Amino acid sequence: MGAISELYRGRISAPTDIRIRADEYDGLNANAEDLHSQIVGVLSADMADTLEELIDIHRKMESITSEDSYTRGFRDGARILLDMLCGD
Repeated sequence: MGAISELYRGRISAPTDIRIRADEYDGLNANAEDLHSQIVGVLSADMADTLEELIDIHRKMESITSEDSYTRGFRDGARILLDMLCGD
């Protein structure tokens, strides 16, 4: 039961190999790539670098949020199962 305790305490991160296979996601991703190319095409090199830095920061923030949501979801699920098993 060590892995469950580690996950509950937030010491195990969300899986990084999750793949989204939804058509809607693929369409949005393609649209985002097109917009990115259009924007970078009209920016100076310095501004393009700044944009890339902003995108990297945003991705890191999304990763933190995703991992936190994964851990919180596990904790909520564990509480529900304990309530069911204990009859609360």
